[in-house]
Amino acid sequence: MKKLLLFVLFCTLCLLGMTNVSAQVSDGLLPVLEAYSRSDWTQVSALCKKGMADRTISEADGLYWLVLSEMSAGNYAAALNSSTEYLTSFSNGRDRAEIMYQRGRALYELNYKEDSIKQLYDFVKAYPNNDKVSFGLFWIAESLFDFKNYERASLFYRMVIDDYPASPKREAAAYRLEIIEQRKREEELLQLLKVTHEESLKAAEDYEKKVQRYEQAILAYQKRIMELEAQLKGR
Repeated sequence: MKKLLLFVLFCTLCLLGMTNVSAQVSDGLLPVLEAYSRSDWTQVSALCKKGMADRTISEADGLYWLVLSEMSAGNYAAALNSSTEYLTSFSNGRDRAEIMYQRGRALYELNYKEDSIKQLYDFVKAYPNNDKVSFGLFWIAESLFDFKNYERASLFYRMVIDDYPASPKREAAAYRLEIIEQRKREEELLQLLKVTHEESLKAAEDYEKKVQRYEQAILAYQKRIMELEAQLKGR
């Protein structure tokens, strides 16, 4: 019965994207996986902490599932702390790639965009064949987009589209590129309108000066006529 339950949980977690789950699951980890399959993040967290404390779950496994559950629950500060602890204690851990990625995501959600870019870049560079690389590139692009560095953001969005056509992030990357292109068109239009406006102001200013010169010439001409008429009357 236990083996059947293990198999069912393993298949469920694989469908959820947890493809690195080992087929050899310890008894202590079994309740954690079952709670995770139910999206019971609070229970996962409690079981992991208890399991690490009484040593029924290895610290590496406990921290790994803590990070995943905390990210899923939106507890990004806790996820950041757990991921930092994992990477500090298990620099060569089998789940290092996933934890590096999740840490980069947590940094992004906590608005540490520069740190997020660095973490995700390190992840992509260290694990170029990992199935989360396209996700890492996308979130790097998102940070650059938030910084309004649209030119560099476009490069990373384009990498997602061109190099990972099957990525779930491809559509979102394409949408962002459309927004950037739209911004470029708007900026070009605003620049054109600005130039046109400046040229119109200059033309109006030149016209005003011509009118003033014309009026001054008329006044001078009228004054000259009056002087001539006065001279004629005086004779």
